[in-house]
Amino acid sequence: MFIPFTNQIISAAAAGLIAHWGYFVHGERDLQAANIARIHILAAVVLPYLKCQLEDLSARQAIRESFILDTAYVVALFISIVFYRIFLSPLRNVPGPFAMRISKLVHVWTNMDLTLPNCKMLNDLRAEYGDVVRTGPNEVTLFGWEAYYQIHGPESTCERSAYYDILHPMVSLDTTRDPVAHASRRKLWEHAFSIKALDQNLSLVYEYADSLVEQLHKRLGTPIDLSLWFEYYSFDLMGMLGLTIDFKNLREGEHPILWLWHVAHKKLGALNYAPWIKHLLMGIPFVERMKYYHQFMTWANDELQRNIQVSSAPAEHGGIKKNWNWILGDFVLVVAAGSDPVRQVLPCLIFYLLRQPSQLALVREELGSIDIRDYHAVQRLKHLNACINETLRLNPAVPSAGLRNPPKGGMTVNGTFIPEGTTICTPQYSLFRDKANFVEPEEWIPERFTTRPELILNKSAFVPWTIGKRACLGKNLSLMEIRVAAALTLSQFDVEIAPGEDGTKLFTQATDYFTTTPGPFDVTLKSRKTA
Repeated sequence: MFIPFTNQIISAAAAGLIAHWGYFVHGERDLQAANIARIHILAAVVLPYLKCQLEDLSARQAIRESFILDTAYVVALFISIVFYRIFLSPLRNVPGPFAMRISKLVHVWTNMDLTLPNCKMLNDLRAEYGDVVRTGPNEVTLFGWEAYYQIHGPESTCERSAYYDILHPMVSLDTTRDPVAHASRRKLWEHAFSIKALDQNLSLVYEYADSLVEQLHKRLGTPIDLSLWFEYYSFDLMGMLGLTIDFKNLREGEHPILWLWHVAHKKLGALNYAPWIKHLLMGIPFVERMKYYHQFMTWANDELQRNIQVSSAPAEHGGIKKNWNWILGDFVLVVAAGSDPVRQVLPCLIFYLLRQPSQLALVREELGSIDIRDYHAVQRLKHLNACINETLRLNPAVPSAGLRNPPKGGMTVNGTFIPEGTTICTPQYSLFRDKANFVEPEEWIPERFTTRPELILNKSAFVPWTIGKRACLGKNLSLMEIRVAAALTLSQFDVEIAPGEDGTKLFTQATDYFTTTPGPFDVTLKSRKTA
C-alpha cells in the first residue's frame, strides 16, 4: 500500500522521538554504541533498496527520498535529546556551562587542549558555579570534603560509573563495577601487597633504584628529562614485580610498549570523558586513532599467553581460559597503571625541593643521619615523608577521576538531589586545594605535616590514596618506590634546572587522563661527594 511521502516524513520524525523516549533516555548505552551505529547504518542502506522495490522508484529518487527520511529521523531525535537535556532532565536546575548540559562532546573537545588539564578546568568551574556543577547531560561534579566522604567513604553505597567499562570486555580489580567480584578479588590482591610481601620485594626496589642512579651517573652534566627516567625506573620495577618481565627501559632506553602506551594514552585519553566514543571506535575497523590501543592490547595478550605457557598444569589452563578477561585486565593494570603515582610524585618532589633549598637541606640532613640502605630507617624520616605528602597533596596521581553512580533511588549531596544513573565526579585536585581544608592551599609547605599542623584544617581531607572499599592497595609499595628513589637520588646528585628551562613544563604539559602524566622536567646533574 502506497504511503504519501509527507506521511513518511512524519513517520520518520516520529521514529526519532520514539527512539529517544523509548530507548536512549533509559539507562546506560555506552557499551551498545557500536551496535547502535551498525543498526542505523544498516537501516540507512536498506531503506533506498526497499523504496526501489516497494514503490518502483529509480535508484536516484530512492536515495534522495531516503536521505530526506533519514534527516527527518535524525533531526527529530536530536531536537528531542537537546530539549530533554535543557528543560526536562532531573539535573536541569543544577548550574553549569550551557554547552556541557547539551553534550559531553564539549568536555571531550575541551580536554583535547593540553594547556588546561581536566582537574584545573573543573576547579575553575567550581569558582564560577559553586560546589555542585553540572558537567554533562547526565553528570555532576561535587566539591568539598562532605561530598567526597559521602561518595567514597566506607559507608558509601555508590558504585563505579560507566567509565570503568573503558577496557571492556577486559575487567580488572581496578575497573570491575561488580562490588561482590571486587571484594573477592581484592582479598587475593591483599596478599601481594601485605607487609611480608613488601619486605620480600625490598631488595628488588633497591636494585632498580641503583640501576637508575647508575644510568644517571653516566649522564652527568648533560641535560636529561628526569620525568622520563623516573618513569623508566617505576615501569621497569612494576614489570618485574608484577609480571616478571624485564622491560629494560633503564639500560636500553624506552621499550616499544612504553612508547606505545604513551601514544595510545595521549590519543585516547580525552575520550575518557565520553566512554561511548571509545566503544564506538572499537567497533569500526581501521580507525587510525585506535590502532595504538589495538597494538598495545595485542602485545599484552601475546605476552600473557607466553607467560602462561611456562605452566605445566594443563588443568589450570581451563580456569585461565574461562577467566581470561580478568587475567588480561589485571595484567594490563599492572603494566599501565602500577607506576603512575611514582612517576608523578618523584619529579614534582625534586622540583619543589629545588625551589626551596632550605627544605632540600633538611631532607639531606635527615638522610645523612641514617643508613639509606635500611629502608625502615628511611621510612621513619619525618621531613622526607612530609615533603612526599605535600607533593601528593598538590599533585595527586588521580586528580579528577574515580567516577561514581548514586545508589538506587538517588541521594542528596551538598543539598542537591542526585538521581540514580547520574555520573558523579569528586576531584581530589580541588579537595586538596580547598581553603576549608588547608591554610595557603596553593603553597608547598611540608611543615603542615610536621611542625605546623595548624596549616591543616581538616586532617581527614588528605586522602591521596582514596578511602573506603576502593582505596588503593598499592599505597605502601608506591611509597617504598618513592622513598628509596628519592633517598638515593638526593644523596648522590646535585640537581639543577637545565639551561634555558624553568622546570614548569613539568606542570604545564602534564595531562589528566584518569591518572596524571607529568610533563618533561629537564635538568642537569652533578655528582655529590658524600662522606
